[in-house]
Amino acid sequence: MQSAPVTSPWPKRILISGIVLAVIGVMFGVLGGSQLTDYYDPRVTSEETAEYGEPVNKFVLESGCWVVNVEGDDSDYIVSYHYIVDDAEGGAVADDCRTDFQPQVSDTEFSTIDTLDIEEESEILVTIECEPDGDCDEPLLFTNGDVVIVEMFSDPLLLITGAMCCIGLLFIPLGWMLIMINRGRETRVDFISGQGFSSDQPLDPDINPKKEILTTDELYKLVRGELPTIEENNKNVPSPFANADTRIRKSESAAIGGSINRASIHTPENPPTDDSWKNWDES
Repeated sequence: MQSAPVTSPWPKRILISGIVLAVIGVMFGVLGGSQLTDYYDPRVTSEETAEYGEPVNKFVLESGCWVVNVEGDDSDYIVSYHYIVDDAEGGAVADDCRTDFQPQVSDTEFSTIDTLDIEEESEILVTIECEPDGDCDEPLLFTNGDVVIVEMFSDPLLLITGAMCCIGLLFIPLGWMLIMINRGRETRVDFISGQGFSSDQPLDPDINPKKEILTTDELYKLVRGELPTIEENNKNVPSPFANADTRIRKSESAAIGGSINRASIHTPENPPTDDSWKNWDES
């Protein structure tokens, strides 16, 4: 009988490694949570500011999609943006760009006023007006959304955190699946070993004395270590035809040769004791 194969320790190692990596990734995420939040806070990421009441609000913006935010409600702000060409006000700045940067801060709310599409580094003039009786005390915050997204995905701490969490979540189901496969193989080997059946051993001739071909169910039981039950063919099966009897019948044994007359047991030395011989002569 072939011995059971040695179980590989790698499935458990993969599972444990996945759990450890996932836990470390979560810990790094908790410790670096404030740093991740800073990437979505315009008060931290903004490069330029403009306030209502300032005589001139102009500054140079690099190429990219600039998001203009204000803390609180922006319904009272009326803002326009123009390029400065040769120290004079030029054309208006397009405000139809899209970016993945969105302000997300827990301690306050920000409103997005505009998204400025700056194709190349340019000097911008910002004009701010306020609705009558409006509140326009909060400054406008200008954030280059494209730059913030690139910096966030290149942050070493965030990269390590994300990589550990992803690898850990991949290793955990992989290791568990391999462990289940090994357990299934061990259970099958133990079951077959307990039945004392081996593919190298010849089949017991008493299993099927009539040398008939085993059925699928019998072969399945035999492989699993169970001895199939061989039933004798029932010869007294009713005929499928109404006008004919197809059952096998045993022929009656005929008398085997010889005369029907038997030798008499009476001899001159042993005559009959009754008068039956006289009756035979008289008849």
